Amino acid sequence: ITMTGWLSFFAFLLHALCTPEDEGIGPHFSCAVRDKSNPFGHVFGKVPYELWLSVIPGILIGSLVGPAVNAAVGPRNIMIVFVIFLLFDAGYNIYNLSDNGYFAELLGLAESKI
Repeated sequence: ITMTGWLSFFAFLLHALCTPEDEGIGPHFSCAVRDKSNPFGHVFGKVPYELWLSVIPGILIGSLVGPAVNAAVGPRNIMIVFVIFLLFDAGYNIYNLSDNGYFAELLGLAESKI
């Protein structure tokens, strides 16, 4: 977990410091190899600060409340609720894909639109 945290922090810094000039704030350092496809040496893809800042409160509250909920409910019951949620989500997504004709198109059963 510690290694993942450090690598994520390094990737965050790389994207925060090396964004192209047209992608927002930052010192816009040249951190990548310069070549024909990347003449200025920028790292593509800026840090989505709005999204990043919107999830921090949930992470903080979850890390503070999570151990108490785990102790009160029990890890096995939490896993059961998580599996139920995953099965519901998978069923919901499969239903939406089949309703949109994705599986029929994937299997070649869709009507031709010519």
